[in-house]
Amino acid sequence: MKSQRLQLWMALVALAVGACMLHFRIHPPGEELTNLWPNLFSVIDLVLVSALFLFRSTALLGLLLNSFLAFFGIIMMGDLSLTATLTGHMKVMPGQNFFGWFLLTTFPDIMVALADFLVGLALYRAILAEK
Repeated sequence: MKSQRLQLWMALVALAVGACMLHFRIHPPGEELTNLWPNLFSVIDLVLVSALFLFRSTALLGLLLNSFLAFFGIIMMGDLSLTATLTGHMKVMPGQNFFGWFLLTTFPDIMVALADFLVGLALYRAILAEK
């Protein structure tokens, strides 16, 4: 069970590293103050959540923070896609090419956040299963 815990922790860290790199590319810091928040939250996910999952005594806090950040990101990215579609800022509209529009939304990024949440939940359950 110890090796499963390590593999899940490494998967959680890998997803957080990917999220940091993705946010840094999409929201470069310095251009706008609003670009600070996505980068800050992804760094918190990488550093703090990963550290909290290292110890059994703080794993619950890690799960809570990981869940909050994942669902907050899902809500914000969903809102961004919906707003961009309704205001006409998308290059392709769903009526013209649904699949093309769907790939331009933040749905792929939302799936990464969902995977991060599920890996965190599996890691927490693995930690609880250890004696």
